[in-house]
Amino acid sequence: MRTVHWMADHRGFTLVELLIVIAVLIIAAVIVIPSIGSAADMQAVSAARVVGSDLEVVRSLALTTQRLHSLVFSPDLQSYKVVADYGGEAYATAAAVPHPVTAGKQFDVTLARQNGMSAVRMTGVAFGGNTYVTFDSQGEPSSAGTVTVESGRVQMQVSVAALTGAVTITRTSG
Repeated sequence: MRTVHWMADHRGFTLVELLIVIAVLIIAAVIVIPSIGSAADMQAVSAARVVGSDLEVVRSLALTTQRLHSLVFSPDLQSYKVVADYGGEAYATAAAVPHPVTAGKQFDVTLARQNGMSAVRMTGVAFGGNTYVTFDSQGEPSSAGTVTVESGRVQMQVSVAALTGAVTITRTSG
């Protein structure tokens, strides 16, 4: 009877194979890592989207209720609120409308208190010399204007167009 001895193949990777894999990983990292922003950078983008969305909601409220609705900003408090029939009174005395989605809550927003936006700062609000924009029953804004938010290296601008009330969000730096 013949005995067959199996020889185990204990070959590993060659140095060339390892270097090729490392080179591919380095190239992938160089491509991917710059496109991943820091958490603070992403907060600015999120905050701009929240402000833009809330501007759209205010415009919709004015259209559907056929009443003036304003988004009133307080850069000092880093917050804003939605007010019906706003007469230009002080921010602290203006009463916010009920939130259209969250029952029992007023439509009053402080960006830094929003989930994941602790580093966001509202650095500028300008609507024809005012810190508020009012939409009429046709959805037309009282004036064109912008809101600027920033966090980390990123600065975002939310703009409201005259006549149409169209809201656009652009990245202005970072």
